Amino acid sequence: MLRSLVAVAAIGRAAANGRHDASGHVIAGLAQEELAVTDSGKLGDRAPSYAFWSTGDRTTAPPYTPPTNRVYNTKGGPVEGKINVHLVPHSHDDTGWQVTVDQYFSREVYWIIDTLTEQLAQDANRKFIYVETAFFARWWEQADDFKRSRAKSLVRNKQLEFINGGWCMHDEASPLWTAMVDQTTRGHQWLFKTFGAQANPKGTWQIDPFGHTNTQAWLLGAEAGMTSLFWGRMDYQDREMRYGRKQSVKPPTGGFEWVWRGSKSLGSSADVFAGDLYGTGQGGYSTWLNFDDETQQVNDDPSRHDYNVDQWVDKFVQDAREQAKHTLTLHQLWACGTDFQYQNADRWYRNLDKLIHYVNLNGSVNAFYSTPTLYTDLKHRNRSVTYELRQDDIMPLADNAHNYWSGYFTSRPALKRQVRFATSYLESARLLEVVTNTSKKDVNRPTYKKEPVVGDSWTDALEGTVGVATHHDGMSGTERQDVTDDYAQRITESALEAEAGVAVAFGRLLGVGREAFDHCNCNSGPMSCLNASTCSATHHGFSVAAFSPLGQDVDHVLRVPIVSDGPWRCKDASGKALASQILALDQRTRELPRLYLNSFNLTKEEYRAADAALTNEATAVLAVSLPIKATGAATAACGPGASEPSSSITVTRDGDNLIVDNGLLRLTFCTATKALTTIENLASRTTTSLKLTWGWYNSSTGGCTPYPDTLSDLEPACSSQASGAYIFRPNSSELYGFDPSFVPQMAVETGSVYAEVRLRGSPFTSHTIRLGKDNAHVEVEWTAGPIPVDTPWLAPDANWGKEVVLRYDTAVASGGVFYTDSNGRETVKRVRDKRGPSYPSPYKISEPVAGNYYPVNALASINDDCVEFDVIVDTSLAVWKSTSTPSTRQLLVDVHTGPWAARHLRVDRSSSWSTAASRRTTTGACRNR
Repeated sequence: MLRSLVAVAAIGRAAANGRHDASGHVIAGLAQEELAVTDSGKLGDRAPSYAFWSTGDRTTAPPYTPPTNRVYNTKGGPVEGKINVHLVPHSHDDTGWQVTVDQYFSREVYWIIDTLTEQLAQDANRKFIYVETAFFARWWEQADDFKRSRAKSLVRNKQLEFINGGWCMHDEASPLWTAMVDQTTRGHQWLFKTFGAQANPKGTWQIDPFGHTNTQAWLLGAEAGMTSLFWGRMDYQDREMRYGRKQSVKPPTGGFEWVWRGSKSLGSSADVFAGDLYGTGQGGYSTWLNFDDETQQVNDDPSRHDYNVDQWVDKFVQDAREQAKHTLTLHQLWACGTDFQYQNADRWYRNLDKLIHYVNLNGSVNAFYSTPTLYTDLKHRNRSVTYELRQDDIMPLADNAHNYWSGYFTSRPALKRQVRFATSYLESARLLEVVTNTSKKDVNRPTYKKEPVVGDSWTDALEGTVGVATHHDGMSGTERQDVTDDYAQRITESALEAEAGVAVAFGRLLGVGREAFDHCNCNSGPMSCLNASTCSATHHGFSVAAFSPLGQDVDHVLRVPIVSDGPWRCKDASGKALASQILALDQRTRELPRLYLNSFNLTKEEYRAADAALTNEATAVLAVSLPIKATGAATAACGPGASEPSSSITVTRDGDNLIVDNGLLRLTFCTATKALTTIENLASRTTTSLKLTWGWYNSSTGGCTPYPDTLSDLEPACSSQASGAYIFRPNSSELYGFDPSFVPQMAVETGSVYAEVRLRGSPFTSHTIRLGKDNAHVEVEWTAGPIPVDTPWLAPDANWGKEVVLRYDTAVASGGVFYTDSNGRETVKRVRDKRGPSYPSPYKISEPVAGNYYPVNALASINDDCVEFDVIVDTSLAVWKSTSTPSTRQLLVDVHTGPWAARHLRVDRSSSWSTAASRRTTTGACRNR
């Protein structure tokens, strides 16, 4: 999972899960810390505390014999004064990773739900918690009336409890809060619709995501009515400190539980009881036993040679006493299961029934079936215990000195962008649906391959496919390529129905038919993609309808590809002229659709035909400034013709300096170096140097990390860990440049809407800096890729992996402090080479680059006593703050990561415009504080 997907020996009936690939083979090269997440204890892993009858001469009566009717006593609950072991059966079922969501369901998850519901019905004391509603809804569609009725009884009897209750277990680094809320709400709506209020989840179970945000704690936890939040992963130094009870914060937690206050704004009103599952002492979401393993069975028949129940009881008691040393109160939780468990639920429950029966007969500790809800309720009842108050997050997570999980912050950037923009489109489509009262029947354009249905809206299919893609092995970018393709295809197919609904809604607003509308949102292929400046419907004249979901009036700039050999003009619905400007379509942008060309097995004639089909006929981009009212729509009609004269943004030259001035901001470029040099806020008379530079880190394939002199209290420098989709690990802190023989390029255009400076510093990286006429911010649109592996300017055979970044150099004297958003909500203070107050101090940073990267979904910010500099992004990226020299402060935006062996084609590009969402492009703003 972290290093290699090379298969080794198969074990039993293994699933494609945290240890196994799609063929059920153990994944080679997994780090020990990763194995610990799903590690379970085994019989014999502890020394006996006494001589076992089962291993002796058996001349005396056996200590435990089965009940005469073979019905085990599984009744029970907490017992005062004893260690109480809450046995919580669960299965962690990824909605896509090694195989697709539907493949996982048909191969594995159907059998999990089918057999566990059957087994729960056989004993009213048995319990199970389930998370991924997208899977349960699939099972429900295939279940007969008897199975459905049985499932309803189990929910009513509180044997089957839904926890989290979202459509999936979402990632926490990549999505905006809106996507997290959407997919959680969808799951809860399905549960309410199917089972009623009694199925309402009361706890949060984020056991596998690779880091945890404050927003998850307060918004998806406390504010969503959850009483608890449990993880399966946490930072290794944090975990070791808590295991050793060495916290500096008093009172110590005595283990892995605390009260998490995620929101500074809401304070104690949004507190939630939280913790990292104990596992076998190293965290993780398994426990001291696992009965999916056919070698681990409880035998209580004294006449059999392999009678071992006395060994199991002794192990159980020892394990419980060990966990009690690291847990406050006498209550402890055992997560009985791991990835894709309970496909034969009888095996689990038969063994757990025996253990509960015999452990309670022993009397040393008390065991019973439970859920996180029951466990948390009993924790709250103990008023004598004070838990640590935690206010920091778990980003980036590290599970050892060189395994920082910051690679997935930028893995699969195209899918991250697709999910972000589909989420925005979904929000706007819902608003249009309500405003125009447009029903699914009115749209009459069904999605035939869809998620299980929750509502009767024409946005339901898109909601479901976006929801399943927010999975922590989905938009995180950690899944196989074919699974990524499946997520993308699902979103694209369901988006077509949403587009049809938007057309009907717009038609009602404007009094025209739906057939009048074309869509260029990339869902009909590369030649209908405004992100790549392709849209044949707009080439020779068009009318465009734009809707803004924002709660305030906006002046939105639409950028539309056209074929132009002369001037164009645009008018609004009243006939009033709109400010517009034609910008030449640069060659870099025109090349983008051709990157979709697959030449494999094509003849020369077929290649020419395919190439011609992917040739962008547009010659220019028309930028038109369109005012839109709050939560309203506006139209513009554009076509060839002379436009009214309008003032342009000033562009002047002074020697080697090119100066762009809109009256609010002044940008200075050096024509010799082809680079931005300064930015000035004319209103506050604040100036700072500002330079944007592309660079790349060399991806490690394993080795030793060079430590800078600034770091102390270091751990061993060497590790076999490579850089990959999950873990970012560069070979060094050196940021490399590109081929020095490449001559930098710079082109300038200006008009009544924009001044645009296009800069290209290598064959595969470029960026455009735009200053709008009335804007107090600067837009930066970047294009990266295809990223080559070969590096001939360094050595003839230097096939080096590249982690590409865009660096912002300023003179803002912020020291090592910067700020990032938490899923687009509150900001979090970051300090280079440090962590928050809940972590051990000093915190050891063994990867100076990877250990300082943080996810960014909305903004990153630095400031000093007078100047604040912000980078606002329109898709999920990663940012870190460097201070390489006293006079320069660097903010580095990671736009792409990947292992050295990633030779397949990838092109990343920031957005330019969407009619259904407000513009949120990469922006840099320098202003007086």
